[in-house]
Amino acid sequence: MNLKKDQMALSNYPYYKHSFNYTLDSLQRLGAEAIELYCCYPHFHIDDAGLPQVTALKKNLQIRGMHPICLTPEQGKYPINIAAEDPIARNRSIQTYIKCIQYASELECPTVQFHAGYNLLDCNYSKTWHRSVDSLNHLTDIAEGYGVTIIMEAAHKLATILNSSNHIVKMVNEINSPNLRGMIDTLCLAHCSEDIHTALKNIGSDSVHHIHFSDCLTSHPKNHLIPGEGDMDLEEILQTLDKINYQGYITIEIKTPYEYNPEEAMRKSAEWLRTRLAG
Repeated sequence: MNLKKDQMALSNYPYYKHSFNYTLDSLQRLGAEAIELYCCYPHFHIDDAGLPQVTALKKNLQIRGMHPICLTPEQGKYPINIAAEDPIARNRSIQTYIKCIQYASELECPTVQFHAGYNLLDCNYSKTWHRSVDSLNHLTDIAEGYGVTIIMEAAHKLATILNSSNHIVKMVNEINSPNLRGMIDTLCLAHCSEDIHTALKNIGSDSVHHIHFSDCLTSHPKNHLIPGEGDMDLEEILQTLDKINYQGYITIEIKTPYEYNPEEAMRKSAEWLRTRLAG
């Protein structure tokens, strides 16, 4: 196995009903170093944060020996949509993403994860796509200036206009920026009726920038589950990533139904993955 333990990133996703201090202390107990930060209330909500909060966050992470490798703003539970027809809503969404890019730079975090926007189910998909392209052209210009990479995943239609790995490729090619890359979420493979081989073939083995790792029930891919609690062939996914010499991070992304005991859920997930990585 060429995949290394230092490619594993823990996250605060399942802790969103706990205080931020508890969350960071818990992740420290679990030996977290690289972390993906789910930017949500009551932890670090992009819309509520300013430079003082960013500075405090950087210090709090450093004293615990942790560093952020990706900022992922909450963009599904409230109206963030960079492809919205309403220009006010679209601009507000763009401004949230711009702040996220700026804060990532301040935190020396190389990556942010954004959705490409979503289409209302009764509206014209092509027009929504073009609004997303316009927004992402603007955002990637800013990301290039800050040296931050934007990554995007494919998922179901309620979340994004990118509903397959081919959609990721189409968007990346249209934007044509070195700071916009594709990623793979194992749960979303099931949402898109794809497997790891299809996604890697379409996106390109050398172009996949990030992995969200969890299990799920493939017949009903609703929740990001602890590895081993679903029916995905996660062993094959790791072996496939190993064969292509994947060099990026693998973030453990679990959330519901683990809110009441997130540390135990993250511990089980981390142990499952650590035992299969080298180094």
